[in-house]
Amino acid sequence: METRNLLAATLALMAANPALAQTTDAAVPAATPLDAVTTTATRTRAVAGDLAIPTTVVIREEIERRDARSVLDLVRDIPGVESSGVPRTTAMQPVIRGLGDERIVLRLDGARNNFNAGHRGRTFVDPELLRQVEVLRGPASTLYGSGALGGAIALRTIGADDILQPGAGFGGIASMGWQSQGSGPRGSLALGARAGEFSILGAMAGFTNGNFTDGRGTTIPYSEDEATSVLGKLGWNPGHHRFELSAMRFQDNNTLPIAASTATTTSITDRETVQETLSLRWSYDDPSMPLLAPQVVIYRNHVDIQERRLTGTRAVDGTTLTTTGIDAQNTSRFSGFGSHALTYGFEYYRDEQEGTSNGAARTQFPTAQQSVLGLFAQDEITFGAFTFTPGVRLDRFEQESPNGLNDRSVDRVSPRVSLGWQVLPWMQPYVSYAEGFRAPSLTELYVGGQHFPGNVFVPNPNLRPEVSRNKEAGLNLRFADVLRDGDRLRIRLSAFRNDIDDFIEQTVLARTTVTRNIGQARITGVEAEAQYDAGTWWLGLGAAALKGDNLETNEPLASIPAHRVSVNAGYRFLDQGVTVGGRVTATAEQDRAPSTAGVAQQTSGYGLLDLFASWTPAAAPNLRVALAVDNVFDHAYRRSTWNSDPVPAFYETGRNIRGSLRIAF
Repeated sequence: METRNLLAATLALMAANPALAQTTDAAVPAATPLDAVTTTATRTRAVAGDLAIPTTVVIREEIERRDARSVLDLVRDIPGVESSGVPRTTAMQPVIRGLGDERIVLRLDGARNNFNAGHRGRTFVDPELLRQVEVLRGPASTLYGSGALGGAIALRTIGADDILQPGAGFGGIASMGWQSQGSGPRGSLALGARAGEFSILGAMAGFTNGNFTDGRGTTIPYSEDEATSVLGKLGWNPGHHRFELSAMRFQDNNTLPIAASTATTTSITDRETVQETLSLRWSYDDPSMPLLAPQVVIYRNHVDIQERRLTGTRAVDGTTLTTTGIDAQNTSRFSGFGSHALTYGFEYYRDEQEGTSNGAARTQFPTAQQSVLGLFAQDEITFGAFTFTPGVRLDRFEQESPNGLNDRSVDRVSPRVSLGWQVLPWMQPYVSYAEGFRAPSLTELYVGGQHFPGNVFVPNPNLRPEVSRNKEAGLNLRFADVLRDGDRLRIRLSAFRNDIDDFIEQTVLARTTVTRNIGQARITGVEAEAQYDAGTWWLGLGAAALKGDNLETNEPLASIPAHRVSVNAGYRFLDQGVTVGGRVTATAEQDRAPSTAGVAQQTSGYGLLDLFASWTPAAAPNLRVALAVDNVFDHAYRRSTWNSDPVPAFYETGRNIRGSLRIAF
């Protein structure tokens, strides 16, 4: 355990000061991302590579190296993770193991982001303000309730400790960058201060770009964007207590189609997206009191999208969702018939959504509310070389319709159990069974009005919750001193089958659009993740092969990404502070698609090469200069998750040259 704590502290220090990481790599053991500490998978601190739940952590060092403009750019190499939607930055959404939209729980500093309105995106945060991204693959309803059929993504923003150098009372980080796609500049500034038990952080980040072009030089229409984020935090650490007040505001302005995630170029609107998140976190951790380690998060997350249509009705539409909630838990550690880490607690939140058009009610996004109470418990029990982890959660939904005539309540119990066996110090096989569920959304239940001319939405207040049952087996391998002293090798292999009952599917008919439960869907897959780091050089691999079927119609599911392998490697010239590397991604063709109008029947396979380099001068250790080239050969390709029939007039974003300058002070 001491080794793990030292490793976690080293990673945190490197993330807070990249320049320091360059100068100390030769003196500390190499660490891979699978050695990073996560709290998402079990709600307790654990090393990602030791879990019976496939979890990948993107740490601050990787976030800075990527110089990404969206969260999805940060997670694209993770096995089983893909993004859906045309390359319009804020309209894209994550897909985990073939499941996206509301089938993924998204949390920002512990606050739920339940917003989901057709083609409008969900990940409203600038990556410059993130210190860590944790991606849990597979059903997670035992800990996070409704929506976690595909998995969960936890976004954690930076704090003062990520900005300040050890012992400093004040400091900051400023960065600026530019990319050739859209001739887009970006910039960020974060300032932190610390005095005794108190700390404060203020940060802002933003970018702007014109229209992108694809690998054939064709303009990707309506892909221009302008986004800004502001973050403020106050921290207080009296004794073993920790209080943190956090406020963040994201704003995005662009002109794009109403159905922005599709290849359409009609029904254009001026869109303003605003997300405001306010949270208060308290935790207590006294090593002398193992039965008491509580933490509580109280939050409010408000998403407001205003759209002024430039064609057709020229209406002004409003789409808002406010989620207010509390998440409380405690972990008790004790011995007796094994050693236990018992985590238990409750979560309560209320969603209030409203849709308007020219100030009147808009039935396409009905005004409705829901209240959710969840009670959960999980026990990590260690018997010698075995770790047995049972868990269960009870959720109760109260959903209120616009007219009060179709109010309803839903109860659901979500169990999970896993067993890991540390056969050898370097080998841990595991098996797990987990159930997930998703209650129908307020929009799916109560939607109405026109979908498009000649076609109307039909509400379905009798929709049943989706329920998934996931069986999984995996193997975690870890080695040290493989090729040289101090190196590390981590490998994770997993295979799963996720059976989903009452899968909710929207079907567009000749005159109506209906949402209904289909009998059963099944998604199976294998994933592989390997990472080696020797200090001076590293090598990483991620691979996934998924298959999804509608068992009622015996047709493929439309949301399943193509098979993919991604390899990244790099070399660090420690004495010169230079890092160089690259990434190769090979994606197979996807020819499994349902025989449904508007869904592409085949997406060609493709290969991509990305290159990157950075330099931290020895004479200026707080300065970092970076250069990267994405899609080096300007390849024209489409991801299967947004391709359509008829074939769109454009492809994915072509070659992109990026440069950035970062200064710590």
